[in-house]
Amino acid sequence: MEEGEIPLPELPVVAEGETTRGERWYLRAGGSPKTYDSMLETVHADGRRDQGGMSGPALYPGELLNVYLGRADQGPLRVVVRSDPQVQRLRLQSEKGARCDFFAPSAHDPAVGVNLFAALLPWTTDVTSIQGMDADGLVLTVRTPRNPRRPT
Repeated sequence: MEEGEIPLPELPVVAEGETTRGERWYLRAGGSPKTYDSMLETVHADGRRDQGGMSGPALYPGELLNVYLGRADQGPLRVVVRSDPQVQRLRLQSEKGARCDFFAPSAHDPAVGVNLFAALLPWTTDVTSIQGMDADGLVLTVRTPRNPRRPT
């Protein structure tokens, strides 16, 4: 830690999973509506670890989704989405037509009132849209996310 740098609080693990490629992921999240942190840690099959995520308001005023996309060198695409509770499903679309559907949130934080979605995707292409849907599949919002730098 650099001099003057404020340490991040230890965040609780709110969801975890494993990919078919053997990577384990841990979603850590917590905070207040004004200052909320969510981080996705990846443990690769060879033991390497990396993480990425976002800090800031749990949701920006008037928005239903707060999105983070990132990747480590040659790693999978990290996806972390915080949503308004009415968003119960997500659909991500890649520029090459691949699609990833989330049929339920990975976690819910009742203290702050947000749903959390997380995944590691093998995509090397950009995400062109993210749809937030209600429990019946009705599209409530569509976002064009800012994509991370592509691996070289």
